[in-house]
Amino acid sequence: MVALGLFVAKTRTGRGMQATAQDPDTAKLMGINTDRIIVIAFAIGAAFAAIAAVAHGLKYGQVDFRMGFITGLKAFTAAVLGGIGNIYGAMLGGVVLGVAEALATGYIEEIPGMTQFGGGSWKDVWAFVLLILVLLLRPQGLLGERVADRA
Repeated sequence: MVALGLFVAKTRTGRGMQATAQDPDTAKLMGINTDRIIVIAFAIGAAFAAIAAVAHGLKYGQVDFRMGFITGLKAFTAAVLGGIGNIYGAMLGGVVLGVAEALATGYIEEIPGMTQFGGGSWKDVWAFVLLILVLLLRPQGLLGERVADRA
């Protein structure tokens, strides 16, 4: 996480990524090869996804084409919770999401034969309830900045 943050904040390519994300046309005018920057961003994302897939396969002993759907959905949820475009916000969103799921499964117990809102089967529900609450109270995310509407 620190290495990715330093890469984006301190290197020429990282600053090019920030410029391309903010305004690709202006970044092109400033001499940034936006197509190259986009390819690098996708390559970094694919590398992280590959590392996560290998770690998941080593932990569970199998690899399946469907194994990353919920994980990807949770990753997007974490990014939205933290604030889109903020690397450290995505990390904070992931931590908050993980703690909320752990608390929901640990402290809200599932009682057999009764409708209860806890246990392992409800952890995904609580994750998305948390997302809805954060979006209602702070639409830009936990660490996101308010952006003025463009005319």
